[in-house]
Amino acid sequence: MSSTTDKRVLSILVNDDFINYVLNPNLILTEMWEDYFSTHPEDIPLGDEAKKILLGELNPTELSADEASNLETSILEKCGLSF
Repeated sequence: MSSTTDKRVLSILVNDDFINYVLNPNLILTEMWEDYFSTHPEDIPLGDEAKKILLGELNPTELSADEASNLETSILEKCGLSF
């Protein structure tokens, strides 16, 4: 995967609406993201990868330990789960 693709996946991973769409879906977010992906089908693989990372199905192995930790902290904070 290219660094441009990695950056695009990361930008989706820290998007509050995307995080809630995956972890706490509701009708508004579902419609919003389905509309986005229907008008930007080239981003579907990015969204699928981001979903897998958020759901723990895919380990973002290309991230350094610091990057992975910072990403995890950011996601948890945005979900209101910071400890």
